[in-house]
Amino acid sequence: MRKIFFIFILFFSAAKIILGQISPGPLSELHKQLEGISNCTQCHSIGSKVPNQKCLACHKEIQSLINKRRGYHVSTLVKSKSCIECHNEHHGRRFDLIRFDDTNFDHTLAGYKLQGKHKTLKCRDCHKPKNIANSRIRKVKETYLGMGQACLSCHDDYHQGTLDKTCTKCHNLNAWDPALKFDHKNTKFKLKGAHQKVDCLKCHKKTTKNNQDYQEFSGISHSNCTSCHKDQHQGSFGKNCKECHNENSWVNLNSGIQFDHSKADFQLLGMHRKVDCRKCHTSGHYTTAIDFSHCKNCHKDYHKGQFKAENPSSDCQDCHTVQSPFTFTLFGPEEHEKNDFKLEGSHLATPCFACHVKEKRWEFKGIGSACVDCHKDIHKDKIDEQYYPDQDCTQCHNRETWSQVNFDHSKTDWNLEGPHLTASCKSCHFKASEDSDTIIQQFNSLESDCITCHTNKHGDQFAENGKTDCTKCHSVNQKWKPDKFNHSETLFPLTGKHKDLQCQSCHKAEVQKDNNKGIDYKIKKFKCIDCHSS
Repeated sequence: MRKIFFIFILFFSAAKIILGQISPGPLSELHKQLEGISNCTQCHSIGSKVPNQKCLACHKEIQSLINKRRGYHVSTLVKSKSCIECHNEHHGRRFDLIRFDDTNFDHTLAGYKLQGKHKTLKCRDCHKPKNIANSRIRKVKETYLGMGQACLSCHDDYHQGTLDKTCTKCHNLNAWDPALKFDHKNTKFKLKGAHQKVDCLKCHKKTTKNNQDYQEFSGISHSNCTSCHKDQHQGSFGKNCKECHNENSWVNLNSGIQFDHSKADFQLLGMHRKVDCRKCHTSGHYTTAIDFSHCKNCHKDYHKGQFKAENPSSDCQDCHTVQSPFTFTLFGPEEHEKNDFKLEGSHLATPCFACHVKEKRWEFKGIGSACVDCHKDIHKDKIDEQYYPDQDCTQCHNRETWSQVNFDHSKTDWNLEGPHLTASCKSCHFKASEDSDTIIQQFNSLESDCITCHTNKHGDQFAENGKTDCTKCHSVNQKWKPDKFNHSETLFPLTGKHKDLQCQSCHKAEVQKDNNKGIDYKIKKFKCIDCHSS
Protein backbone atom coordinates (compact mmCIF):
# COMPACT_ATOMS: atom_id res chain seq x y z
CA MET A 1 0.00 0.00 0.00
CA ARG A 2 2.80 2.35 0.90
CA LYS A 3 4.42 1.47 -2.38
CA ILE A 4 1.31 2.47 -4.35
CA PHE A 5 1.06 5.84 -2.53
CA PHE A 6 4.69 6.57 -3.25
CA ILE A 7 4.21 5.81 -6.92
CA PHE A 8 1.21 8.19 -6.98
CA ILE A 9 3.22 10.96 -5.33
CA LEU A 10 6.04 10.45 -7.78
CA PHE A 11 3.64 10.55 -10.74
CA PHE A 12 1.92 13.70 -9.50
CA SER A 13 5.21 15.47 -8.99
CA ALA A 14 6.43 14.49 -12.43
CA ALA A 15 3.19 15.67 -14.01
CA LYS A 16 3.48 18.98 -12.20
CA ILE A 17 7.01 19.43 -13.50
CA ILE A 18 5.94 18.60 -17.05
CA LEU A 19 2.90 20.88 -16.84
CA GLY A 20 4.99 23.72 -15.44
CA GLN A 21 7.31 23.40 -18.36
CA ILE A 22 4.31 23.65 -20.81
CA SER A 23 2.31 26.49 -19.05
CA PRO A 24 4.32 29.30 -17.42
CA GLY A 25 1.38 30.28 -15.22
CA PRO A 26 -2.38 30.63 -14.81
CA LEU A 27 -4.33 32.58 -17.41
CA SER A 28 -6.19 35.78 -16.60
CA GLU A 29 -9.83 35.74 -15.61
CA LEU A 30 -10.88 36.60 -19.15
CA HIS A 31 -9.00 33.61 -20.70
CA LYS A 32 -9.36 31.01 -17.90
CA GLN A 33 -11.60 28.86 -20.06
CA LEU A 34 -8.60 28.27 -22.34
CA GLU A 35 -6.40 26.60 -19.71
CA GLY A 36 -5.35 22.98 -20.24
CA ILE A 37 -2.96 21.21 -22.59
CA SER A 38 -5.71 20.52 -25.04
CA ASN A 39 -6.39 24.27 -25.43
CA CYS A 40 -2.85 25.51 -25.93
CA THR A 41 -3.14 25.58 -29.68
CA GLN A 42 -6.15 27.86 -29.39
CA CYS A 43 -3.65 30.67 -28.91
CA HIS A 44 -0.20 29.18 -29.57
CA SER A 45 1.28 27.80 -32.81
CA ILE A 46 3.76 24.94 -32.35
CA GLY A 47 7.30 26.18 -32.68
CA SER A 48 6.43 29.91 -32.73
CA LYS A 49 5.09 32.70 -30.59
CA VAL A 50 1.45 33.62 -30.29
CA PRO A 51 0.52 34.93 -33.76
CA ASN A 52 -1.86 37.87 -34.15
CA GLN A 53 -4.14 35.75 -36.31
CA LYS A 54 -4.89 33.49 -33.32
CA CYS A 55 -5.90 36.49 -31.19
CA LEU A 56 -7.98 38.11 -33.92
CA ALA A 57 -9.72 34.82 -34.67
CA CYS A 58 -11.41 35.17 -31.32
CA HIS A 59 -11.46 38.96 -31.03
CA LYS A 60 -13.43 39.49 -34.21
CA GLU A 61 -14.59 42.95 -33.18
CA ILE A 62 -10.99 44.16 -33.26
CA GLN A 63 -10.33 42.37 -36.54
CA SER A 64 -13.38 44.13 -37.96
CA LEU A 65 -12.04 47.54 -36.92
CA ILE A 66 -8.64 46.75 -38.38
CA ASN A 67 -10.26 45.71 -41.63
CA LYS A 68 -12.06 49.04 -41.69
CA ARG A 69 -8.84 50.85 -40.78
CA ARG A 70 -10.55 52.30 -37.74
CA GLY A 71 -9.80 52.44 -34.04
CA TYR A 72 -6.79 52.46 -31.79
CA HIS A 73 -5.28 49.23 -33.21
CA VAL A 74 -4.62 50.79 -36.63
CA SER A 75 -2.90 53.86 -35.20
CA THR A 76 0.77 54.44 -35.93
CA LEU A 77 1.57 53.64 -32.32
CA VAL A 78 0.01 50.12 -32.35
CA LYS A 79 -0.38 48.73 -35.84
CA SER A 80 3.24 47.50 -36.10
CA LYS A 81 3.09 45.66 -32.77
CA SER A 82 1.97 42.13 -32.07
CA CYS A 83 -0.95 41.55 -29.73
CA ILE A 84 1.12 39.93 -26.96
CA GLU A 85 3.38 42.97 -26.65
CA CYS A 86 0.53 44.70 -24.88
CA HIS A 87 -1.73 41.80 -23.89
CA ASN A 88 0.53 38.96 -22.70
CA GLU A 89 -0.80 36.17 -20.54
CA HIS A 90 -0.04 33.55 -17.81
CA HIS A 91 0.36 36.11 -15.05
CA GLY A 92 -2.49 34.91 -12.93
CA ARG A 93 -6.20 35.37 -12.63
CA ARG A 94 -6.06 38.94 -11.47
CA PHE A 95 -3.75 40.16 -14.16
CA ASP A 96 -5.18 43.07 -16.17
CA LEU A 97 -4.72 42.41 -19.86
CA ILE A 98 -5.82 45.92 -20.86
CA ARG A 99 -3.29 48.28 -19.38
CA PHE A 100 -2.84 51.92 -20.33
CA ASP A 101 -2.85 55.32 -18.67
CA ASP A 102 -6.45 56.43 -19.23
CA THR A 103 -5.64 59.80 -17.63
CA ASN A 104 -3.10 60.76 -20.30
CA PHE A 105 -4.49 58.66 -23.13
CA ASP A 106 -4.36 60.39 -26.52
CA HIS A 107 -7.88 59.76 -27.79
CA THR A 108 -6.90 60.90 -31.25
CA LEU A 109 -5.11 57.54 -31.65
CA ALA A 110 -8.49 55.85 -31.34
CA GLY A 111 -9.68 57.73 -34.41
CA TYR A 112 -11.97 60.08 -32.46
CA LYS A 113 -10.51 63.39 -31.33
CA LEU A 114 -12.05 64.72 -28.16
CA GLN A 115 -13.36 68.28 -28.63
CA GLY A 116 -15.37 70.79 -26.65
CA LYS A 117 -17.19 69.37 -23.65
CA HIS A 118 -15.88 65.88 -24.46
CA LYS A 119 -12.44 66.92 -23.21
CA THR A 120 -13.71 67.29 -19.66
CA LEU A 121 -15.43 63.88 -19.45
CA LYS A 122 -14.03 60.77 -17.77
CA CYS A 123 -13.54 57.71 -19.96
CA ARG A 124 -16.36 55.76 -18.33
CA ASP A 125 -18.77 58.65 -18.83
CA CYS A 126 -18.92 57.49 -22.42
CA HIS A 127 -17.50 53.97 -22.38
CA LYS A 128 -20.36 52.24 -20.64
CA PRO A 129 -22.58 49.33 -21.70
CA LYS A 130 -25.67 51.35 -22.59
CA ASN A 131 -23.71 53.22 -25.27
CA ILE A 132 -22.59 49.98 -26.99
CA ALA A 133 -24.89 48.90 -29.79
CA ASN A 134 -23.40 45.39 -30.22
CA SER A 135 -25.05 43.12 -27.63
CA ARG A 136 -22.08 40.71 -27.51
CA ILE A 137 -19.51 43.46 -26.88
CA ARG A 138 -21.88 45.08 -24.39
CA LYS A 139 -21.48 41.97 -22.16
CA VAL A 140 -17.71 42.31 -22.00
CA LYS A 141 -16.72 43.89 -18.74
CA GLU A 142 -14.72 47.14 -18.76
CA THR A 143 -14.35 47.14 -22.52
CA TYR A 144 -13.54 50.27 -24.49
CA LEU A 145 -14.79 48.76 -27.73
CA GLY A 146 -18.11 48.98 -29.48
CA MET A 147 -18.50 52.76 -29.29
CA GLY A 148 -19.90 54.61 -32.29
CA GLN A 149 -18.76 58.08 -33.35
CA ALA A 150 -22.20 59.50 -34.14
CA CYS A 151 -23.69 61.81 -31.50
CA LEU A 152 -26.79 59.66 -31.23
CA SER A 153 -24.74 56.58 -30.29
CA CYS A 154 -24.34 58.20 -26.85
CA HIS A 155 -26.95 60.96 -26.72
CA ASP A 156 -30.72 60.74 -26.91
CA ASP A 157 -32.27 62.03 -30.10
CA TYR A 158 -34.12 65.10 -28.78
CA HIS A 159 -35.65 65.58 -32.23
CA GLN A 160 -36.90 61.95 -32.34
CA GLY A 161 -35.89 61.32 -35.92
CA THR A 162 -37.45 64.47 -37.37
CA LEU A 163 -34.11 66.10 -38.28
CA ASP A 164 -30.76 65.11 -39.75
CA LYS A 165 -28.90 62.72 -37.44
CA THR A 166 -25.61 64.56 -37.96
CA CYS A 167 -26.04 66.82 -34.96
CA THR A 168 -22.84 68.80 -35.57
CA LYS A 169 -24.36 70.36 -38.65
CA CYS A 170 -26.22 72.65 -36.27
CA HIS A 171 -24.68 72.23 -32.84
CA ASN A 172 -21.28 73.22 -31.51
CA LEU A 173 -19.43 70.79 -29.24
CA ASN A 174 -18.41 73.64 -26.97
CA ALA A 175 -21.98 74.84 -26.39
CA TRP A 176 -24.81 72.56 -27.45
CA ASP A 177 -27.59 75.06 -26.84
CA PRO A 178 -28.28 77.20 -28.76
CA ALA A 179 -27.48 75.60 -32.08
CA LEU A 180 -24.90 78.16 -33.15
CA LYS A 181 -24.08 76.50 -36.46
CA PHE A 182 -27.68 76.42 -37.56
CA ASP A 183 -28.53 78.84 -40.37
CA HIS A 184 -32.18 79.34 -41.25
CA LYS A 185 -31.12 80.25 -44.80
CA ASN A 186 -30.54 76.57 -45.44
CA THR A 187 -34.17 75.74 -44.70
CA LYS A 188 -37.24 76.05 -46.88
CA PHE A 189 -38.29 79.11 -44.90
CA LYS A 190 -35.66 81.81 -44.98
CA LEU A 191 -36.00 84.46 -42.27
CA LYS A 192 -36.47 87.99 -43.54
CA GLY A 193 -37.27 91.34 -42.00
CA ALA A 194 -38.97 91.19 -38.62
CA HIS A 195 -38.83 87.37 -38.63
CA GLN A 196 -35.11 87.64 -37.95
CA LYS A 197 -35.84 89.15 -34.53
CA VAL A 198 -38.50 86.68 -33.44
CA ASP A 199 -37.68 84.30 -30.57
CA CYS A 200 -37.41 80.73 -31.89
CA LEU A 201 -39.98 79.56 -29.34
CA LYS A 202 -42.62 81.79 -30.97
CA CYS A 203 -42.66 79.45 -33.96
CA HIS A 204 -41.00 76.30 -32.63
CA LYS A 205 -43.13 75.37 -29.64
CA LYS A 206 -41.89 73.12 -26.86
CA THR A 207 -44.16 70.18 -26.19
CA THR A 208 -44.03 66.44 -25.48
CA LYS A 209 -43.83 63.57 -27.91
CA ASN A 210 -43.71 59.90 -26.96
CA ASN A 211 -43.74 61.05 -23.34
CA GLN A 212 -40.51 62.98 -23.84
CA ASP A 213 -39.67 66.67 -24.11
CA TYR A 214 -39.81 67.74 -27.71
CA GLN A 215 -39.52 70.93 -29.74
CA GLU A 216 -41.11 71.23 -33.15
CA PHE A 217 -38.64 72.01 -35.91
CA SER A 218 -39.98 70.02 -38.84
CA GLY A 219 -43.41 69.70 -40.29
CA ILE A 220 -44.31 73.32 -39.48
CA SER A 221 -46.63 74.69 -42.15
CA HIS A 222 -45.49 77.94 -43.75
CA SER A 223 -47.44 77.92 -46.98
CA ASN A 224 -49.11 81.19 -45.97
CA CYS A 225 -48.89 83.83 -43.26
CA THR A 226 -52.07 82.52 -41.68
CA SER A 227 -50.27 79.27 -40.94
CA CYS A 228 -48.74 81.08 -37.98
CA HIS A 229 -50.56 84.41 -37.72
CA LYS A 230 -54.19 85.02 -36.89
CA ASP A 231 -56.12 86.50 -39.79
CA GLN A 232 -57.22 89.79 -38.29
CA HIS A 233 -59.36 90.43 -41.34
CA GLN A 234 -61.21 87.13 -40.91
CA GLY A 235 -60.85 86.24 -44.58
CA SER A 236 -62.33 89.51 -45.85
CA PHE A 237 -59.28 90.24 -48.00
CA GLY A 238 -58.29 86.75 -49.06
CA LYS A 239 -55.38 84.70 -47.79
CA ASN A 240 -52.46 86.32 -49.61
CA CYS A 241 -51.29 88.74 -46.91
CA LYS A 242 -48.25 89.71 -48.99
CA GLU A 243 -50.43 91.71 -51.34
CA CYS A 244 -50.52 94.42 -48.67
CA HIS A 245 -48.03 93.50 -45.95
CA ASN A 246 -44.33 92.69 -45.91
CA GLU A 247 -41.96 90.99 -43.51
CA ASN A 248 -40.11 94.17 -42.57
CA SER A 249 -43.03 95.35 -40.47
CA TRP A 250 -46.59 94.14 -40.43
CA VAL A 251 -47.90 97.69 -40.01
CA ASN A 252 -45.73 99.02 -42.82
CA LEU A 253 -47.77 98.36 -45.93
CA ASN A 254 -46.09 97.76 -49.27
CA SER A 255 -45.22 100.94 -51.15
CA GLY A 256 -47.54 101.69 -54.04
CA ILE A 257 -50.19 99.40 -52.67
CA GLN A 258 -53.68 100.01 -54.01
CA PHE A 259 -55.74 98.61 -51.20
CA ASP A 260 -59.41 98.38 -52.06
CA HIS A 261 -60.89 100.25 -49.12
CA SER A 262 -64.39 99.59 -50.42
CA LYS A 263 -64.04 96.13 -48.88
CA ALA A 264 -63.88 97.82 -45.50
CA ASP A 265 -66.78 99.55 -43.76
CA PHE A 266 -65.46 102.99 -44.69
CA GLN A 267 -65.12 103.74 -48.39
CA LEU A 268 -62.43 106.25 -49.27
CA LEU A 269 -63.67 109.19 -51.33
CA GLY A 270 -62.19 112.49 -52.47
CA MET A 271 -59.38 113.83 -50.31
CA HIS A 272 -59.36 110.67 -48.19
CA ARG A 273 -57.82 108.80 -51.12
CA LYS A 274 -54.60 110.80 -50.72
CA VAL A 275 -54.24 110.32 -46.96
CA ASP A 276 -51.49 108.07 -45.59
CA CYS A 277 -53.07 105.02 -43.92
CA ARG A 278 -51.20 105.73 -40.69
CA LYS A 279 -52.86 109.13 -40.36
CA CYS A 280 -56.10 107.34 -39.50
CA HIS A 281 -54.84 103.99 -38.25
CA THR A 282 -52.79 105.51 -35.45
CA SER A 283 -52.80 102.47 -33.17
CA GLY A 284 -50.29 100.68 -35.41
CA HIS A 285 -52.80 97.95 -36.23
CA TYR A 286 -54.95 98.37 -39.27
CA THR A 287 -57.55 96.05 -37.84
CA THR A 288 -58.27 98.17 -34.77
CA ALA A 289 -61.82 99.46 -35.07
CA ILE A 290 -62.17 103.17 -35.87
CA ASP A 291 -65.27 105.18 -35.03
CA PHE A 292 -65.91 107.11 -38.23
CA SER A 293 -69.49 108.12 -37.50
CA HIS A 294 -68.44 111.78 -37.28
CA CYS A 295 -65.60 113.70 -38.90
CA LYS A 296 -64.62 115.12 -35.52
CA ASN A 297 -63.72 111.60 -34.35
CA CYS A 298 -60.65 111.78 -36.59
CA HIS A 299 -60.25 115.48 -37.29
CA LYS A 300 -59.54 118.16 -34.72
CA ASP A 301 -62.43 120.54 -34.27
CA TYR A 302 -60.93 123.68 -35.78
CA HIS A 303 -63.95 125.67 -34.66
CA LYS A 304 -63.53 124.64 -31.01
CA GLY A 305 -67.17 123.79 -30.48
CA GLN A 306 -68.61 126.98 -31.97
CA PHE A 307 -71.41 125.06 -33.66
CA LYS A 308 -72.25 122.55 -30.93
CA ALA A 309 -74.68 124.67 -28.97
CA GLU A 310 -76.78 125.48 -32.02
CA ASN A 311 -76.90 121.95 -33.40
CA PRO A 312 -75.26 119.26 -31.25
CA SER A 313 -75.58 116.66 -34.00
CA SER A 314 -73.98 118.83 -36.67
CA ASP A 315 -70.84 117.60 -38.33
CA CYS A 316 -68.20 118.98 -40.68
CA GLN A 317 -70.05 117.61 -43.69
CA ASP A 318 -72.78 120.19 -43.12
CA CYS A 319 -70.41 122.75 -44.61
CA HIS A 320 -67.47 120.79 -46.00
CA THR A 321 -67.04 117.96 -48.48
CA VAL A 322 -64.39 115.25 -48.82
CA GLN A 323 -64.06 116.18 -52.48
CA SER A 324 -62.24 119.41 -51.59
CA PRO A 325 -59.91 120.64 -48.82
CA PHE A 326 -61.40 122.09 -45.65
CA THR A 327 -60.66 125.56 -47.03
CA PHE A 328 -63.61 125.01 -49.38
CA THR A 329 -67.09 125.35 -47.91
CA LEU A 330 -70.62 124.58 -49.04
CA PHE A 331 -71.90 127.39 -46.85
CA GLY A 332 -72.83 130.26 -49.18
CA PRO A 333 -75.20 133.25 -49.44
CA GLU A 334 -78.28 131.04 -49.43
CA GLU A 335 -77.20 129.40 -46.19
CA HIS A 336 -76.28 132.80 -44.80
CA GLU A 337 -79.89 133.88 -45.27
CA LYS A 338 -80.91 131.35 -42.62
CA ASN A 339 -78.86 132.92 -39.83
CA ASP A 340 -79.18 136.21 -37.97
CA PHE A 341 -76.98 138.17 -40.35
CA LYS A 342 -78.31 138.16 -43.90
CA LEU A 343 -75.91 139.19 -46.64
CA GLU A 344 -77.06 142.26 -48.53
CA GLY A 345 -75.56 144.70 -50.96
CA SER A 346 -71.78 144.80 -51.01
CA HIS A 347 -71.62 142.06 -48.40
CA LEU A 348 -72.65 139.61 -51.11
CA ALA A 349 -69.39 140.32 -52.93
CA THR A 350 -67.25 140.40 -49.79
CA PRO A 351 -64.95 137.37 -49.30
CA CYS A 352 -65.68 135.33 -46.17
CA PHE A 353 -62.25 135.92 -44.62
CA ALA A 354 -62.83 139.69 -44.59
CA CYS A 355 -65.34 139.20 -41.77
CA HIS A 356 -64.51 135.81 -40.30
CA VAL A 357 -60.72 135.85 -39.99
CA LYS A 358 -59.71 137.39 -36.69
CA GLU A 359 -56.03 137.44 -35.74
CA LYS A 360 -55.18 134.84 -38.39
CA ARG A 361 -57.94 132.48 -37.23
CA TRP A 362 -61.39 131.81 -38.62
CA GLU A 363 -64.17 132.74 -36.22
CA PHE A 364 -67.90 132.34 -36.81
CA LYS A 365 -69.57 132.85 -33.45
CA GLY A 366 -69.58 136.02 -31.39
CA ILE A 367 -68.05 138.19 -34.10
CA GLY A 368 -70.90 140.71 -33.85
CA SER A 369 -73.39 142.04 -36.39
CA ALA A 370 -72.90 145.79 -36.07
CA CYS A 371 -70.86 147.62 -38.68
CA VAL A 372 -68.25 148.66 -36.14
CA ASP A 373 -67.65 145.00 -35.24
CA CYS A 374 -65.91 144.61 -38.59
CA HIS A 375 -65.33 148.12 -39.86
CA LYS A 376 -63.28 150.85 -38.25
CA ASP A 377 -65.43 153.69 -37.02
CA ILE A 378 -63.67 156.71 -38.51
CA HIS A 379 -66.37 159.06 -37.15
CA LYS A 380 -65.98 158.06 -33.52
CA ASP A 381 -66.14 161.20 -31.32
CA LYS A 382 -66.52 163.31 -34.49
CA ILE A 383 -70.30 163.23 -34.93
CA ASP A 384 -72.85 164.08 -32.29
CA GLU A 385 -74.61 161.00 -30.93
CA GLN A 386 -78.05 162.38 -31.78
CA TYR A 387 -77.21 161.92 -35.48
CA TYR A 388 -75.29 158.71 -34.84
CA PRO A 389 -76.97 156.64 -32.09
CA ASP A 390 -75.09 153.52 -30.94
CA GLN A 391 -72.55 154.01 -33.72
CA ASP A 392 -75.21 152.91 -36.20
CA CYS A 393 -73.60 153.49 -39.57
CA THR A 394 -76.89 152.84 -41.40
CA GLN A 395 -78.12 156.27 -40.26
CA CYS A 396 -76.07 157.62 -43.15
CA HIS A 397 -74.65 154.70 -45.14
CA ASN A 398 -76.19 151.68 -46.84
CA ARG A 399 -74.87 148.23 -47.72
CA GLU A 400 -75.21 148.78 -51.46
CA THR A 401 -72.61 151.53 -51.80
CA TRP A 402 -70.78 152.74 -48.74
CA SER A 403 -69.87 156.07 -50.34
CA GLN A 404 -73.52 156.86 -50.98
CA VAL A 405 -74.76 158.84 -47.97
CA ASN A 406 -78.48 159.29 -47.29
CA PHE A 407 -78.28 161.57 -44.25
CA ASP A 408 -81.17 163.95 -43.72
CA HIS A 409 -79.36 167.27 -43.29
CA SER A 410 -82.58 168.99 -42.35
CA LYS A 411 -82.19 167.44 -38.88
CA THR A 412 -79.28 169.81 -38.36
CA ASP A 413 -79.35 173.59 -38.03
CA TRP A 414 -77.99 174.00 -41.53
CA ASN A 415 -80.34 172.79 -44.24
CA LEU A 416 -78.88 171.91 -47.62
CA GLU A 417 -80.04 174.03 -50.56
CA GLY A 418 -79.14 174.45 -54.19
CA PRO A 419 -75.76 173.11 -55.27
CA HIS A 420 -75.14 171.97 -51.69
CA LEU A 421 -77.65 169.20 -52.34
CA THR A 422 -75.32 167.64 -54.91
CA ALA A 423 -72.06 168.35 -53.15
CA SER A 424 -70.25 165.36 -51.62
CA CYS A 425 -70.06 165.15 -47.86
CA LYS A 426 -66.27 165.04 -48.05
CA SER A 427 -66.06 168.37 -49.78
CA CYS A 428 -67.40 170.03 -46.63
CA HIS A 429 -66.62 167.68 -43.78
CA PHE A 430 -63.13 166.43 -44.75
CA LYS A 431 -60.05 168.46 -45.40
CA ALA A 432 -56.37 167.80 -45.51
CA SER A 433 -54.18 168.95 -42.68
CA GLU A 434 -51.54 171.58 -43.28
CA ASP A 435 -48.91 168.87 -43.79
CA SER A 436 -51.37 166.95 -46.07
CA ASP A 437 -50.50 163.71 -44.31
CA THR A 438 -53.73 163.38 -42.40
CA ILE A 439 -57.38 164.10 -43.04
CA ILE A 440 -59.30 166.24 -40.59
CA GLN A 441 -62.97 165.50 -40.08
CA GLN A 442 -65.30 168.38 -39.28
CA PHE A 443 -68.83 167.61 -38.19
CA ASN A 444 -69.61 168.92 -34.72
CA SER A 445 -67.18 171.84 -34.96
CA LEU A 446 -67.93 172.85 -38.53
CA GLU A 447 -69.05 176.48 -38.86
CA SER A 448 -71.93 177.39 -41.17
CA ASP A 449 -70.29 180.50 -42.66
CA CYS A 450 -69.65 180.28 -46.39
CA ILE A 451 -65.99 181.14 -45.99
CA THR A 452 -65.57 178.03 -43.81
CA CYS A 453 -65.70 175.99 -47.00
CA HIS A 454 -65.39 178.55 -49.82
CA THR A 455 -62.64 181.01 -50.63
CA ASN A 456 -63.56 184.63 -49.90
CA LYS A 457 -62.64 186.40 -53.11
CA HIS A 458 -63.63 189.77 -51.68
CA GLY A 459 -61.30 189.70 -48.77
CA ASP A 460 -62.57 191.96 -45.99
CA GLN A 461 -64.43 194.39 -48.30
CA PHE A 462 -67.84 193.34 -47.01
CA ALA A 463 -66.89 192.28 -43.51
CA GLU A 464 -68.99 193.52 -40.68
CA ASN A 465 -67.51 193.20 -37.25
CA GLY A 466 -64.79 191.00 -38.77
CA LYS A 467 -67.22 188.60 -40.39
CA THR A 468 -68.39 188.38 -43.99
CA ASP A 469 -71.95 187.20 -44.67
CA CYS A 470 -71.99 186.07 -48.31
CA THR A 471 -75.74 185.42 -48.28
CA LYS A 472 -76.47 189.15 -48.20
CA CYS A 473 -75.59 189.26 -51.86
CA HIS A 474 -75.47 185.69 -53.08
CA SER A 475 -78.09 182.96 -53.24
CA VAL A 476 -77.12 179.27 -53.37
CA ASN A 477 -79.91 178.70 -55.87
CA GLN A 478 -78.40 180.94 -58.52
CA LYS A 479 -75.00 179.43 -58.89
CA TRP A 480 -73.54 182.01 -56.59
CA LYS A 481 -74.64 184.99 -58.63
CA PRO A 482 -75.09 188.18 -56.56
CA ASP A 483 -78.83 188.13 -57.25
CA LYS A 484 -79.60 189.48 -53.80
CA PHE A 485 -77.32 192.52 -54.24
CA ASN A 486 -79.13 195.81 -54.84
CA HIS A 487 -76.91 198.58 -56.34
CA SER A 488 -79.50 201.15 -55.46
CA GLU A 489 -78.67 200.68 -51.83
CA THR A 490 -75.08 201.74 -52.46
CA LEU A 491 -73.58 205.23 -52.71
CA PHE A 492 -73.75 204.94 -56.48
CA PRO A 493 -77.21 203.84 -57.69
CA LEU A 494 -77.16 202.64 -61.28
CA THR A 495 -79.10 204.81 -63.69
CA GLY A 496 -79.26 205.26 -67.41
CA LYS A 497 -76.69 203.39 -69.41
CA HIS A 498 -75.03 202.20 -66.20
CA LYS A 499 -77.83 199.70 -65.72
CA ASP A 500 -76.76 197.72 -68.77
CA LEU A 501 -73.07 197.53 -67.96
CA GLN A 502 -71.33 194.38 -66.77
CA CYS A 503 -69.96 194.61 -63.25
CA GLN A 504 -66.38 194.18 -64.42
CA SER A 505 -66.67 197.26 -66.61
CA CYS A 506 -66.34 199.35 -63.50
CA HIS A 507 -65.06 196.88 -60.92
CA LYS A 508 -61.74 195.89 -62.38
CA ALA A 509 -59.13 193.61 -60.88
CA GLU A 510 -56.63 195.35 -58.72
CA VAL A 511 -53.88 194.23 -56.42
CA GLN A 512 -55.32 194.04 -52.96
CA LYS A 513 -53.52 193.78 -49.73
CA ASP A 514 -51.39 190.72 -48.93
CA ASN A 515 -50.65 190.44 -52.70
CA ASN A 516 -53.95 188.66 -53.30
CA LYS A 517 -55.55 189.65 -56.54
CA GLY A 518 -59.14 190.60 -56.20
CA ILE A 519 -61.86 192.80 -57.53
CA ASP A 520 -62.34 196.14 -55.86
CA TYR A 521 -66.01 196.66 -55.13
CA LYS A 522 -65.51 199.50 -52.67
CA ILE A 523 -64.90 202.32 -55.22
CA LYS A 524 -64.47 205.65 -53.52
CA LYS A 525 -64.55 207.93 -56.61
CA PHE A 526 -67.84 208.40 -58.39
CA LYS A 527 -67.20 211.38 -60.76
CA CYS A 528 -67.55 210.70 -64.47
CA ILE A 529 -63.98 211.70 -65.08
CA ASP A 530 -62.88 208.99 -62.60
CA CYS A 531 -64.03 206.32 -65.04
CA HIS A 532 -64.38 208.13 -68.34
CA SER A 533 -61.57 209.97 -70.09
CA SER A 534 -62.14 213.60 -71.14
